[in-house]
Amino acid sequence: MLLFKALHILSMFAAVTFLVGEALLYGRAIWRRDVAGLAAARRMLGPRPLIGVAFLVAGIVFGALAAVTGAIDLLEGWLIAAYVAVLALFAVNASPWVQRLPRLGEAALQASPEGPSADEIHRAIEAARPSTVVVVIVNVVLFAAIILDMVLKPF
Repeated sequence: MLLFKALHILSMFAAVTFLVGEALLYGRAIWRRDVAGLAAARRMLGPRPLIGVAFLVAGIVFGALAAVTGAIDLLEGWLIAAYVAVLALFAVNASPWVQRLPRLGEAALQASPEGPSADEIHRAIEAARPSTVVVVIVNVVLFAAIILDMVLKPF
């Protein structure tokens, strides 16, 4: 059980680092209306969002193994709260508001006389700005809630 618990904790912290880091980088560039910053974020992130999701899924599997091997009731209140928060996290990040962020970054990377004009990218950034701020805040709050729930076990 101790091994699975350690792997669960390490996987989840890695997932938070990758996924919240991605959201913060994109969010900052969009908030500042910074096309070059958005392109830099996309270039730097590359396949990392997939790595973050892989760590999240691994963390869930290791958490379930830790619970089963540690004789923890999978229907305890704090675990149900964690299940709901993780499902909310998946729902938010599967949303079109989040899924368009890498595409905006890709468009910023392609900005050239032959590609989308800077004005088009600025309009897209402006349209994405309100929802991006909300998504970043929601992601951070959900991850913080999950961490507090796992540590404090309030239910």
